[in-house]
Amino acid sequence: MKKIMVISYYWPPCGGVGVQRWLKFVKYLSQKDWQITVLTTKNGDYPTLDESLLKKIPDKVKVIRTKTPTFSGLYKKLVHSQDVHVPHGSLEISSDQSLIKKVFIWIRLNLIVPDARKIWNRHAYSRAKQELSTNDYDMMITTGPPHSTHLIGLRMKKKIKLNWLADFRDPWTEMGYLKNVKRIKLTSILDKRLENKVVNNCDLIVAASKKIITDLNCIPDKIKLITNGFDPDEYAGIINKKLDDNFNLNYFGSLPEESNPISALQAVLKLYEQGIADIKINLWGNISQKVISILSNLDDKNIITFHDHIAHQKAVEYMVNSDLLLLMINRVENNEGIITAKLFEYLGSEVPILGIGPISSEPAKILEETKMGKMFDYDNVTDISGYIEQSYTSWKKGKLKKSGNIAKYNCVNQTEELIKFLKL
Repeated sequence: MKKIMVISYYWPPCGGVGVQRWLKFVKYLSQKDWQITVLTTKNGDYPTLDESLLKKIPDKVKVIRTKTPTFSGLYKKLVHSQDVHVPHGSLEISSDQSLIKKVFIWIRLNLIVPDARKIWNRHAYSRAKQELSTNDYDMMITTGPPHSTHLIGLRMKKKIKLNWLADFRDPWTEMGYLKNVKRIKLTSILDKRLENKVVNNCDLIVAASKKIITDLNCIPDKIKLITNGFDPDEYAGIINKKLDDNFNLNYFGSLPEESNPISALQAVLKLYEQGIADIKINLWGNISQKVISILSNLDDKNIITFHDHIAHQKAVEYMVNSDLLLLMINRVENNEGIITAKLFEYLGSEVPILGIGPISSEPAKILEETKMGKMFDYDNVTDISGYIEQSYTSWKKGKLKKSGNIAKYNCVNQTEELIKFLKL
């Protein structure tokens, strides 16, 4: 029996996409009789909470939760609000922000390298060292973001002789939102140096996109592409029951300013003017207030409905019962390699996908490969409208296609690929 420790900042009851990748790998590795310990946070800075995910942790998986200092307490006091998180996912400074918030974001960008979650590292390292020193493990795995988690592995590698795999769910120094902000050159240099240290000292690397592999620029035999995927168990037994009689174009997940689906709304409004009035857009999740404001001002036909974040399994159920799923790629520099985990959950639902983003991107190629949808440029309202109309017409005839070549992205198959790469 192989024994591994997974070190992950994000773990249930934390919600959001950052949890799903290793929650699924851990599930299927444990079914293969791998003995797994997860070292994680206790009440960390989470983008959202989803208590329902706790039930998805296999009983035989050992979970160690450490003390987790956070910056959120200080940040809430500084901005005089109890309903705010430390900025993450977008660090742009705008003119309408308070001076305190601008200063806080500047400090985060330039004085805290690589990220604000590194405040956890001292406690995580101490507990990991204790566990790994007193028990025989075959491998240690760190997963980021936050990429500060990899620094725990880097420090541990120098103390204990143990195989170490670094998993990159997203880019590190080439993260898209870092391209839209002003950062001190020295900070960028230090950040890149840390990234290189991790890449050079770990034994193996798994990356979630081809772009990440290119950016890391390491020995080919050391790195393997394993994208995010979908868990077939989550879709089993879901009963098709439409919420209403409309054609529903649905989006699930966080929606920052960089992903504003203005063109999708304009496309549906265009069809409305042509007499098609039963197409609705539903946005489920943590939607930027700026996005809500802009879309609400444009939506004079009540096309869009905004919904709060819902539990993951309920979101999957709603995906399956959608008529068309909306995929948005952040409109930032270097975004061709952004492959959100949401794409693969969309694939698992077997519902057609409307993608809006760079048409030469990795998500665009996956949609073409699986025959599950199509990617359109952000401003191509005419073709977006045409694709929605085509899907709507098929739906009206009862011929809307709900299938594709998705087996490659099944988590069961991906776990098999991971096991082969671990070489244990």
